Amino acid sequence: MRLIELTDLYRPAIGGLEHFVALLSEELAQRGHEVHVVTSAVPSVPAVERSAGVTVHRLPLLYQKLVPRLSQDAARPFHPPAPDPLFRRLLAEVVQEVKPDVIHAHAWSVFSCLARTFPRTPVMMTAHDYGLVCARRSLVHRSGTSCPGPSWRRCGPCAGSQYGLAKGNVLAAASLSSLRLLKKVATFTAVSDYVANRLSPTIGQVAGQPVHTLHPFVPDGLYESGWQAERPEFLPAQDGYLLYVGQLSRHKGVDVLIDAYRRLSSPPPLLMLGTPHPTSPAPESLPAGVTMRTSVAHRSVIAAMVRAACVVVPSVWPEPFPTTASEAQNCGVPVIASAVGGIPEQILDGQTGWLVPAADERALTDRLAELLASSDRARAMGQAGRLHGRLFTAAQGTGLFEEALETTSQTAC
Repeated sequence: MRLIELTDLYRPAIGGLEHFVALLSEELAQRGHEVHVVTSAVPSVPAVERSAGVTVHRLPLLYQKLVPRLSQDAARPFHPPAPDPLFRRLLAEVVQEVKPDVIHAHAWSVFSCLARTFPRTPVMMTAHDYGLVCARRSLVHRSGTSCPGPSWRRCGPCAGSQYGLAKGNVLAAASLSSLRLLKKVATFTAVSDYVANRLSPTIGQVAGQPVHTLHPFVPDGLYESGWQAERPEFLPAQDGYLLYVGQLSRHKGVDVLIDAYRRLSSPPPLLMLGTPHPTSPAPESLPAGVTMRTSVAHRSVIAAMVRAACVVVPSVWPEPFPTTASEAQNCGVPVIASAVGGIPEQILDGQTGWLVPAADERALTDRLAELLASSDRARAMGQAGRLHGRLFTAAQGTGLFEEALETTSQTAC
């Protein structure tokens, strides 16, 4: 098949979605498919390049040219939840050149795709979060309660609480106006049962389609590659530290983790690796023993992971399906994570790690202390994690995506 993987961001951007799309694209290319990635342009990165058998096309966004300040980070320009005229036109040129059998979309750039008619080119949409129906991408109301779904009355004020009143109202209006385009999608998938169930009421009403679950996957052999990689210089002197990997933001639970760490008696070091965020804790506010690093290469993250005593995923929002949890299990490391979103679909509670209530630093402290007190228990959980984690590897998952893409390619537009 000839495939276009359509995504808002791609390498060198760092993130779970970006890493997965790259992995899926390369795995599909290795299986003999012609794979093109179409994504947003970023400064100092070639507009077209070939890497690992995949051709990457980076297209500019009109709003980047007109109002560049809308993006907080020029290296991570977000596609709006609506068609972008310039991106849409250039995407049409790539489609005309490639003539794909399927366009596989992953984020808001799908709206630029759906705004154009590509004869005989069906679209498969994989939802990595709740952004198809929510400008905040969380389906969490500004009050902190679960949102029942999009509405003109709720979405503007709610998005305004996150982005500011003017920008929030624009994004909410764009998102609500774009819902009608979803009826053009041939196949909907989501990264977890939780996300599929949350999206299904709106997707079913708008597009008349079910949402199927296809779990994302991580590379095979992470345990071996982690130990074979050079030991990163930023690691604590002794192995057996606590590790957090992800965006360094409040909704990811970094504040909860730091509070729980303060409660531990004589804890090992806590290493936090991730991308900065406006809600990231200030370095000077961190307690002794906590080290925070950003812009760490993935190979170094995995090298750090295999040497950790535990990986913590303390999210306070309904995390769709965090890559970190799957990576940690495949690295043979127990995981202590919040029982929210799709995380319970990854962790076998009491076997490969523990699930704790979100935003409960006492419960998190107790489980961390329990794990640190028993190296035998931690070792057994790590071994169980390596077995369970195989369910979420490329060897298991690529074929499932391949089957879904092939089925979609046979869908009449």
